[in-house]
Amino acid sequence: MHHAHIACGFILIAGTSLGQASRTTAETDAEGTKIINEHTRVFVADKAEPGFAEDLLWTFLDPASIPNSVALGSGGDEAWVAHSLNDERLSMFDVAAGNAPALTYSVLAENPGNIGTAAASDGSLGAVITMADFGTITVRGFSAAGGSSPLWTYTFSEEYVESRARSVAVNADGSRVAVCAYDGADTLLVILDGDGNVLNSTTIAGFALSLDMDDSGSRVVVTAGAVARLYDTATMSEEYALTVSGAGGWARISRDGSAIADGGFNVRAAREIAGVWQTVYTGTGSTDWFGGVSLSADGETLFAVSHDYASGYLENDHRIVDLTTGSVVASDGFGGSGSFQNSVVSSEANADGTVFVAATWGDQANTQPEIRVYDRDLNLIDSLDTDGSPFAMDLSSDGSRVLVATKSVHANTFGSGGVTYVYDLDVAPTCLADTNGDGAVTPADFSAWVAAFNAMAPECDQNGDDVCSPADFSAWVANYNAGC
Repeated sequence: MHHAHIACGFILIAGTSLGQASRTTAETDAEGTKIINEHTRVFVADKAEPGFAEDLLWTFLDPASIPNSVALGSGGDEAWVAHSLNDERLSMFDVAAGNAPALTYSVLAENPGNIGTAAASDGSLGAVITMADFGTITVRGFSAAGGSSPLWTYTFSEEYVESRARSVAVNADGSRVAVCAYDGADTLLVILDGDGNVLNSTTIAGFALSLDMDDSGSRVVVTAGAVARLYDTATMSEEYALTVSGAGGWARISRDGSAIADGGFNVRAAREIAGVWQTVYTGTGSTDWFGGVSLSADGETLFAVSHDYASGYLENDHRIVDLTTGSVVASDGFGGSGSFQNSVVSSEANADGTVFVAATWGDQANTQPEIRVYDRDLNLIDSLDTDGSPFAMDLSSDGSRVLVATKSVHANTFGSGGVTYVYDLDVAPTCLADTNGDGAVTPADFSAWVAAFNAMAPECDQNGDDVCSPADFSAWVANYNAGC
């Protein structure tokens, strides 16, 4: 990265509980992995809180509902949470303000069978999709400025009767929202603008209810059975189809839209190279289910996480793949014990492919942390031991913040309630001088540093002494001149 050297001065400026509990199991067969939910009316009290990582910012304990879908928005400063089973609602937390929701929207009257949320990673727009018990599927848009009233509402026509937590995606600045719903035969994929207006749509044959969108909103990948289908959102033409073994995974797309990946009984990734899409990696495991795949922003790195269903879902394996060469950079794993399944929940990679996070349900003996953070060599660099099983997880694009939603107890046991965790990783930024996090070192980062100094924000600390002081100005200049 090239830039002019800089020397400069600066000025310093001063719900209701219904008693419903649940048990969840994963079943893997020839058709793939399915999540089975069972319900009972017996209430199980929350367990005592375990020891937490030192960098945990806060938790939000919910005695009734289970948070099962989360998204980090606005550069990681907003935590969007969809609560299910009881007191169904959408919440948004201003992370810096603590664990009191900044906005809440109840959908309790709809008694949704499924609820999911997504958010603009670099903007302030959250979307929630709900599947009411009377069949209506509704998508609503929210913002911090708009508060608890929806900015807009989009409703699928009555023949569409099923959606999932991952049936909604929002691009980086909130100008595009992708949603889908199933009518029993086919899936309707709809592209909305940031105001909820329909821009485009297409019908996909069969059941296709998980999707992911690139930062620009120009491409979306849909998990259609065992096929990851890539669409151009302007024309709704299918650009590429990547087939894996076994339905039920979750296809992902890189932030720049140049790569897609999907997992099942194997894991595969494809990239657009000189305008041509081609498969660049195929990996397998003898009895593995690849339940979590994620990509770096430039599509050059894949992080794949699998569990071994032949070992009672107790063995977990991780691999990092360089998609420019198709070679495995690092691979590692760990095992659990007991009768509870340690099923994979999801994986996330930061923008530059240096930080990777994996979430699993955890084993019966709690021998390993449920949230595990790795560097590119799969060294464990941070972790979070949650009280219950994670159901959803998100990572900010710079790799500094993790949002986790869990049940209050292990997924394989009956219990009510859940916990939302927000914590900052004990990982130094890869480029300190890039204060505004736009991936470039420019004079604009000086203004961003001054703003961080005045706000006493973490980006102010340029010399690594964990203090925001005038000495960090000299350190920022040195970091700027050193480049990234």
